[in-house]
Amino acid sequence: MPEGGEHLKVADLMVEGCRVWNKGKIDDTLWLVNQELIRGIHLGNGEGGDKWVWHFDSKGLYKVRSGYRAIMDFKRLESSSNANTDITWWRKMWSLPLPSKVRLFVWHAFHEIIPTMASLGYKGIDCDVVCPRCKDKMESISHAILDCPTSQAVWKFFRFWKVVENMRDFPFADFLRIVKSEIPLEDFALVCWLAWKLWCERNKVVHRGEESDPEDILDLGIASFGEWQALHQVPVQSQVVGSDVWLPPQSGYLKLNVDASVSPESDHIGIGAVIRDEKGRILGAMAKSVEGTFSPFLDECIALREGLMMAKELESVTLVVETDAINVVSAVSDNTEFSLE
Repeated sequence: MPEGGEHLKVADLMVEGCRVWNKGKIDDTLWLVNQELIRGIHLGNGEGGDKWVWHFDSKGLYKVRSGYRAIMDFKRLESSSNANTDITWWRKMWSLPLPSKVRLFVWHAFHEIIPTMASLGYKGIDCDVVCPRCKDKMESISHAILDCPTSQAVWKFFRFWKVVENMRDFPFADFLRIVKSEIPLEDFALVCWLAWKLWCERNKVVHRGEESDPEDILDLGIASFGEWQALHQVPVQSQVVGSDVWLPPQSGYLKLNVDASVSPESDHIGIGAVIRDEKGRILGAMAKSVEGTFSPFLDECIALREGLMMAKELESVTLVVETDAINVVSAVSDNTEFSLE
C-alpha cells in the first residue's frame, strides 16, 4: 500500500454523506490492483447491521467444507509451478470442449515451452529476446498473450478484461489456474481458445507482417469458438424457459423481469426491471446505471434487488419473478441467509 494508507478506514474511501466510492481518493491512495478490487465491491443501502462474512462462500456463510476447500485451494496455488503433481486439474483441463491443437497449446504454454523469443534465447539460439511487436519487454509466453499492448488491445473488448488486466504480470501457469477457479468452465474454455488465437495472431505479425484489428480478432475468435462447438455438438448451459419469449403470469399475479448488462469499456453496470400483469400491461419499469465492476452473479443480484424494491411500492401484489441467471435463482430459493450487504 502506498505511504500514508496504512490507517485508512472504509469510510475514508467513500464520498462524504453518500454511499458511493470516491474514485479520486481510491486512485490517489491505493495500488492499481487494489483500486479495481475496491471498486468491484457494491455498497449496499446501509440499512443492515455489521456481520461476519466468509469470503470463500457466495453467501458469506462459513462451513467446515468451505474452509477445507479454501485450504486445499491455497495449497494447490502454492504448488502451481509443479503441474505434474496436480493430476485432477489436468484431467479437467483435458476434458474441456476444445480441439486437440488448442489443448496442446495450453499445455505447452503452461510449461513455458512455446517458442517465444525469450525461450529461444534461453536455449542458446542467437536472437533478440525482446518482444518483436512492442519492442519494449522480453517476450515470455505471459507477455505475448497477456501483457503485450497488441494482445491487451484484444482483451479490453472481452467481458473478463478486468481479470486479465489484474494478472497480466503473472506467470501464465498461475494465470490459467486462477482464472479457471474464478469463472465458469465454458467461459474458461473460451479464454483458452482466445489465448491460442492471440498466439496465432502473434505469429502472423512476426512471420508475415499481417496485423488485424483488435476488435475483429476478438469477434472472429468468439465466432470460431461457437462454430466449433456447434459442429461438435458441445452442450451449452441450459437456459431458463421463456428467456426469449415473454409468457404472462396466471390471473391475479404480476410478473417482474430483471436483467443486468455490463460494457467492457465502462466501470458501470446497467440494470433494468419491468412489471407486467397477465395481459402484458406494464405497471412499472426502471433502468439505471450503477457504478462499479462486479461479478456477473452480483450484477444480477443488484438488478433483482432494485426490481423488488420497485415492486414493493405497489400495493398488495402477488409477484412472480423471472430472470435468466440460474445461480441467482438457486441462491434466492435456498432457505439459508443471503444478503448483498
